[in-house]
Amino acid sequence: MLASKAHVDNTICYMGFITDRMPTYMPVIGISFDLPGQKRRVKSLLLIFFVLTISLCAQAEDKMIIRASIPAGLAPPLLIEKGDKKEGLIVDYTNALAEILGRKAQFSVVTRYRLLGYLLKGQMDILCYTSPLWDSSQDKMDFSKTLFIKREIVIGQAPMPKTVEGLKGKTLGTMLQYVYPTLDPYFSTGKINREDNVSEEANLKKLLHGRIQYVVTDQIFLDYFRLKNPDITKNRQTIFLKDYPIICSTSRLGRVTKKDLDNAITKLKSSGKLELLFKKYGSTMINGE
Repeated sequence: MLASKAHVDNTICYMGFITDRMPTYMPVIGISFDLPGQKRRVKSLLLIFFVLTISLCAQAEDKMIIRASIPAGLAPPLLIEKGDKKEGLIVDYTNALAEILGRKAQFSVVTRYRLLGYLLKGQMDILCYTSPLWDSSQDKMDFSKTLFIKREIVIGQAPMPKTVEGLKGKTLGTMLQYVYPTLDPYFSTGKINREDNVSEEANLKKLLHGRIQYVVTDQIFLDYFRLKNPDITKNRQTIFLKDYPIICSTSRLGRVTKKDLDNAITKLKSSGKLELLFKKYGSTMINGE
């Protein structure tokens, strides 16, 4: 018998392959046999045993994996894709949460219109970049405590007006199909114009090269962009628009409970590790709770 073992949680699962050189006595289970028929029966029973063992071990190992979804189209540093490899702030702090839970995270980048369905069906366990201010599935999902605050701002040439009212008649670089609660009443009435683009980076590059005067962005994106483009904030100022509490939504059919995730978030934040992850990408974490 050629045997190997896999450690799953605190259980050791043994997996083996039966060879033709079967012993006539099995001291572990106290079975002896001499006839060919007995040998075949024991061999069959052992084969069934090992198949069941492998299946149970695989199921146990699956439960150790947290299936984490990430919305497609997020800009760096939230998501950085290098071929099949996924990196970035969301990957980092989700991995840290999984580690606290004694688990491993497995990531899938999912289009926004499929995210809710996957979570509702239990095909994904968690989504750790959403907000109760834009996510309407609170009655169907469990929402965690706040991870951090996403701060929405307008950046433009100094001196900037003190309020949004001062931007009347201006054109702002915006994201295609994005909703801006503070600005949408101005956009819908034509008091402020929006110029859509497909990425945060493209908007900030237009601002950097003077092809647009104002851009709606996120403090995290701006901080990360500034690492390689320090002139982006030269002679420019910002206006605060809105804060969004970022949380994890948890599938009620998934492998992670809200209670366990909340405890992990508390430990991650109190340890200071979440703040260090933000600094890795040139940003400062804004705490929510």
